[in-house]
Amino acid sequence: MSKKEQSTGANIFKLEKQKGSKYYSMRIMLRGKRRRFSTGKSSVKEAKLKARIIMADIQSRGFDAAIKVHSKRRDEIPADPSIEEFGELYRNISTSFDSPPSRPTRERYIRSLERVADHAKVKRVSRLDESKVDVFKRKYLEAARKDGRNEDSIKTTLNGILRNAAGLFSEQAIHGYLRQGLIVNSPFSGAQMKGVRMKSYSPMSRDLVASIWKSAALLRDGDEDADAPEEGLPARDTFDFREPHRDAYALLLMELGLGLRRNEADKCQWDWFFTDREGRRYIEVRETPFFLPKSKQSRVIPVEEALWDALVEVKSNEEFVADGHYPSPRDPEKELKSAVYRCDRDHRTLVVWLRKMGVTDPKPCHTLRKEFGSYIATSFGLFHAQKFLGHSSPNVTSDFYAGLTELPSISPSQMAKVYEKRKRKQKRRSQGRKS
Repeated sequence: MSKKEQSTGANIFKLEKQKGSKYYSMRIMLRGKRRRFSTGKSSVKEAKLKARIIMADIQSRGFDAAIKVHSKRRDEIPADPSIEEFGELYRNISTSFDSPPSRPTRERYIRSLERVADHAKVKRVSRLDESKVDVFKRKYLEAARKDGRNEDSIKTTLNGILRNAAGLFSEQAIHGYLRQGLIVNSPFSGAQMKGVRMKSYSPMSRDLVASIWKSAALLRDGDEDADAPEEGLPARDTFDFREPHRDAYALLLMELGLGLRRNEADKCQWDWFFTDREGRRYIEVRETPFFLPKSKQSRVIPVEEALWDALVEVKSNEEFVADGHYPSPRDPEKELKSAVYRCDRDHRTLVVWLRKMGVTDPKPCHTLRKEFGSYIATSFGLFHAQKFLGHSSPNVTSDFYAGLTELPSISPSQMAKVYEKRKRKQKRRSQGRKS
């Protein structure tokens, strides 16, 4: 905008996005007066329309009166908020939660809600109900199936979108809105989850698990009988298993032997391990300058001595268990849509190796963690599996991780004993009530 244009007295406005904001700001120049404020619109088309309305009001009402009508205080709560305004409200109130979500988590929740609302053609929160969520589900399933995607993958992704969007309607969030004078009900409770239940984990066969453990030494030391890598592939897609892959082997030990998540194994440090007074060894998955546990809480897992010895045998980095580039300090305010791995090449090597071994799951590394959870649940119970896996609720462990690795069997004679014991117990209860 030239100085000559500014001095003509013409009504001028300019739209721009300030750093860190998703909404367009409107900058007004009118007869020497300047003003900047948010239009509350993320679309250029809608922001221009809002700006023209304001400029028309300025002509009819005057500058100060029009600005008073259209300039909204940051803490002012709309009576019927749009989806975008509702997301902004969640950003504000979530900072006061007992356990506030991280910025990436918060933004993922908001993006998921916007995705649901966009597919269901809903502009305001008051119009988003269970029927509209069902519209989103139907459209998502139709589009995904048309693309030929795997049915389990479709339901897993859909379930994740719904769970994330429902994060804006948690009990704590609803109380927060109420304190601001806004009453909302969750459209994500009840029957809308029907038809998208994720099936619980089906453990790998015992033969496959035994084969993985047996062949792990070949991953560590190199397999002379392995096929040469296919020619013509890019370097990032070339994996030569005739060569040793000691850090991929270390990741295998941590994910299958300790149930660590991929990012946990990637950032695992030697000082996470400790020994108690009785000589028993443990690992504490905890916060570091480079890593924050998913649950934001540390957890302690027992470590078998054989597994510890195997990790020490391939040690090549004094700070981190698996070698890789040195990580940047974690920035709580920086939004990352996906984790940045120190050992990305070794993770991809392990994925390719697991698929060669016969692991068919779309996420082979996460399958190792689920297998660990199944073993713990079978051997020690669901409570231990929940604690070792770091889940906030045993329902998550039960529903999605802890399949039984060995189904118990009961003989007919044992069944008869259980039946007789139950009859005697019922008889004693009946006699007690009569007396």
